[in-house]
Amino acid sequence: MKLAVLPFNVSEGIKPGIGRQFSNFASDLVRLSTGTENLHPVSFLAQVEDAEGPRAAYVNVSDTLLEPDWIRQLFEQSDVDRAMDGLLSSTGEGSYSLRLRFHERGNDEPLFDESFEFELPGLFAVLDRLVRELAKHADAPLPAEMESGGVDFGTDNPESFLQFFEGYDAVQYIQQTNGRVAKEFSPAPAIEALLKAYELDPEFLGPYESLVQLGRLCAQFRLGDFNVIHDALVKLTESTPDDYRAHFALGELFQAVNNASKAAEWYEKAVQIEPSEPALLTRLGVSQMLMGMPVNAERNFRKAIELEGEEKPSLDYLATVLQQTGREHEIAGMWKEQVQRQPQNAQAHAKYAIALIQTQQEAEGERAFEEALELLEDTALIKRYYAPYLAQKGELDRAMDYYEDCLDLAPADAQLLLEYANTLKLADREFEIPKVLRDVLATNPDPNTRAQTLAWLIELEQPRRAEMVNQAREKLEQRDPDAAVGLLRPLRNWLADYWKMWAMLSAANNELGNFPEAEEAAKRVIDLFPGCEPAYGELLKALSALKKHDEAYNMMRYGTVNLPQSLTAHVNLALAAHRSGRRDEAVGLSRQIREAVGPNEELEAILAEIPS
Repeated sequence: MKLAVLPFNVSEGIKPGIGRQFSNFASDLVRLSTGTENLHPVSFLAQVEDAEGPRAAYVNVSDTLLEPDWIRQLFEQSDVDRAMDGLLSSTGEGSYSLRLRFHERGNDEPLFDESFEFELPGLFAVLDRLVRELAKHADAPLPAEMESGGVDFGTDNPESFLQFFEGYDAVQYIQQTNGRVAKEFSPAPAIEALLKAYELDPEFLGPYESLVQLGRLCAQFRLGDFNVIHDALVKLTESTPDDYRAHFALGELFQAVNNASKAAEWYEKAVQIEPSEPALLTRLGVSQMLMGMPVNAERNFRKAIELEGEEKPSLDYLATVLQQTGREHEIAGMWKEQVQRQPQNAQAHAKYAIALIQTQQEAEGERAFEEALELLEDTALIKRYYAPYLAQKGELDRAMDYYEDCLDLAPADAQLLLEYANTLKLADREFEIPKVLRDVLATNPDPNTRAQTLAWLIELEQPRRAEMVNQAREKLEQRDPDAAVGLLRPLRNWLADYWKMWAMLSAANNELGNFPEAEEAAKRVIDLFPGCEPAYGELLKALSALKKHDEAYNMMRYGTVNLPQSLTAHVNLALAAHRSGRRDEAVGLSRQIREAVGPNEELEAILAEIPS
């Protein structure tokens, strides 16, 4: 039996997120407490197209109950057997009504239709009834303790709970859209609601945990105002100083804007609170690596390794530190110890062999690979790591055999296919490469991999046109943008998916002052290849010349999402913020960039237009 859980509609005066979270809360609670697979939550999200690609926005279907035709179409277009919907209405100051309905396939009349009138103090009684009715209609009996004792809401403060609902709705929205939220979305109201919920009941864990989660999501996807997020998380650290999670989120926030020093400061505070959590030590070590403090980083990685289970994920970070400090000779021994601890750990075997090879111990490394092939029950990973080395060494037939064995197990692994294609190139079997590249494209790879793969395929199948693009690049390097544009313009239809052509065209048109054409070409590059760093610079130049400063700001924000570790992308965003009148943000960004980079004359010249 399948039951569709629809978001509740709301009347005027109630925020739509509250209605969504009424049904979402009941669904999550029943599912988690009973383990049922009968519930199927539905989200009303609509795709919105813009220059940066598709986004998603919530759709509020109605401010009344859903029409019978809508319910009928739901059953016709899905395989659910039942559905829950409802309407949350405001009936006066502090007074509410919840109309709850359950429907079943083949019956035009609701299976259940009842209204619950309540004031704010009665909120929990209504939610408790909602949970019980949903469990009953989903054929998912509640545990005995919930049947007898009721639902534990985590708080006795109904106003705090409603504020929590409002804030958590934003968390769920960002998660469901994977950060591709509508442009008009701002997390600020949700942050304010969660802070208020937390202040109303500091013992209620939901607001604290959701605000930390929201801060981390905003850092991950570059959403909202840095200062608003920062200040909210700082409030959490001040009011709950013994909980490390807000400190950790602040570390991630500064890490997202490439401020390793401040990130390390907050990670250090988190470690002081929770010294036995290896993930905190690893994050602190990574920030210290970026700050040029390898001794500190190594110490924290070693502490993390001591606390970790058998897998030891921090060994990779420790290996990086050892390499950066000229102690590559220690890496192989480190992985050998892991092999001895876990003889069937293919990853450790492979990394041990590679470490030997990278320290000019090729014979020992090859022996380690060969021994792993004999010892391990599953050798696929060893072949995966061994094949690139064999290809580089010139043992192309064996390398291709191993690649083909791996592809039999993972035919849709885009990176594996690309390595195989490169090996075919080394073996002078270029006639086989186009099929492999088409196999890569058939895996629906990320846009950056797709762009690079398409470019290679075009260069193989349309070599004359690709050569004309190369000639245009040479003309541009010779300070002859007119000639470059002359070569490129006839190719626009033929090479519409060739990002290199559009990149050359954008740069050449900017040189000539043809800014509308430069804008169009740069946007085409970004559409094809969102990780192309120079394209954002060309687009900023064109849009700034055209006085499209707000659009430039939005596009540069998109650039930092696609290139979160790129200094250039963050410099572009700071400039665009300044030119679009976002002075405080520009100053804040420029300060963070200067702190992260340190004294740099070239950078100062670029940022000179932004006041300190």
